[in-house]
Amino acid sequence: MKKTVYTLPQGRFPKPLRMALVSDLHGGDPAPVLRVLEEEKPDYILMPGDIFERLDGAEDEEHENALALLRGAARIAPTFYSTGNHEDGGVRSWSPVWRIAVKKREYAKKDLNAIAQAGVTFLEDSFVLKDGLAFGGLCSGLINEGRAPKVEWLTEFCRVDAPRILLCHHPEYYEPYLRELPIDLIVSGHAHGGQWRLFGRGVFAPGQGIFPKYTAGVAEDRFVISTGLKKSGKIPRIFNEPEIVIIQIKNEKQ
Repeated sequence: MKKTVYTLPQGRFPKPLRMALVSDLHGGDPAPVLRVLEEEKPDYILMPGDIFERLDGAEDEEHENALALLRGAARIAPTFYSTGNHEDGGVRSWSPVWRIAVKKREYAKKDLNAIAQAGVTFLEDSFVLKDGLAFGGLCSGLINEGRAPKVEWLTEFCRVDAPRILLCHHPEYYEPYLRELPIDLIVSGHAHGGQWRLFGRGVFAPGQGIFPKYTAGVAEDRFVISTGLKKSGKIPRIFNEPEIVIIQIKNEKQ
């Protein structure tokens, strides 16, 4: 696992900040991630989805790994977590049959209680204010009608008189839903860096197709995409090491 550091202009943020972007653990080993977080000591930790493989009440090693990451992260810095498509059913969330059967998003109460007890702020199409900042979480829309996210709440989010930080699992939502909104920082994962990276570019990402635009890096000085933490699965990662991202917000003269 590599550590990638991006420096963004301070903009409306009242002071310099360091934030960690932790995405797509998929129930993997949290220990290396926590070691980096302990070394970096970020001001805030942002987790935009696919930390758990599911939130349906099932308990297994992957589930416990995800909870261990949340507990450890919350001891280091205020941690904000929004869900991705895997919490909504994983690869099944791409299936029309699955969406018809599920009807709506429902997470097991005991899982939500465990997340709260871990000390993490859970953002489900909602936002909170902390330390003069607004933190929001946009959930995956794959189980919704038309596979579209529910963005109506973003109107109120964008009225908040504070710098706005949005966790959004799907980078493909940026152009159709988020680009024109006054959000100061948007963080995503999901694309796994395009799985194979050739000449610095991802080869494929769900929701974006072949040679996708948003798989890693920074766009427009405010949109940061992590390649995620999951190691190779059925399709191996090639020239594409898992990563944890550190986002530095500071004035260019500092």
